[in-house]
Amino acid sequence: MKKNIFYFLLILFSAHLNAQVRGSIDLGLYRHTDFQESGYIQGGLGLEVQVYKFLKPEFGVSYYYGRLEDYNKLDAVGNITNISQVKASALNFGFTPKICLSCVEYSAGDVLLQILPIYNISKIEAQQNYTTINQNNPSQSKTQKDIVTEWQQSVGIGIGIDIILSDKNYDSLAVNLYFTGVNMGKAIGEVESTETRYDSRTLGLGLNYYFGFKKKKD
Repeated sequence: MKKNIFYFLLILFSAHLNAQVRGSIDLGLYRHTDFQESGYIQGGLGLEVQVYKFLKPEFGVSYYYGRLEDYNKLDAVGNITNISQVKASALNFGFTPKICLSCVEYSAGDVLLQILPIYNISKIEAQQNYTTINQNNPSQSKTQKDIVTEWQQSVGIGIGIDIILSDKNYDSLAVNLYFTGVNMGKAIGEVESTETRYDSRTLGLGLNYYFGFKKKKD
């Protein structure tokens, strides 16, 4: 049902005859010390529809992925007895009623300030591989795989600049600072079956490349 509503809104806005439509590709990096390399990544595709010069709603599909630092349990003499490897991901459907703080005609080199409230519907999955080491014969060590999946709704926010790249088309490059509402932490805590509480909501830096049709000649 949620997916049907999302696609209906997408078609409704795309059908607006006077709307300027652009596609987008985005990549984000979110800092979080619980994850390997102190962060996790996000990438996706989207569609922007200019309803008014200051209002440009966006619809997007993105994918989040991160892996926690591996946890090794040791015995009294320092041998590894157990290894826990946990990774998490989220398939996210987002709607952003983007507000642009400029109402003038744009030309190459112009920079627009934008505010990005984001509503998310996410399918989150966490997976743990728990390996018990056979000290006498490591090749016979046993691994147990556990998976937790859940749906989640959330709200995030972003702010950034959009740099116009050309006078011939509607291409631009946006640099945004986000606070993501997508939280993979609950699923991670459930799959680990521990009392540790995780929360993956954090700040991130994102790049969005927008591409559109050629501009009409005056």
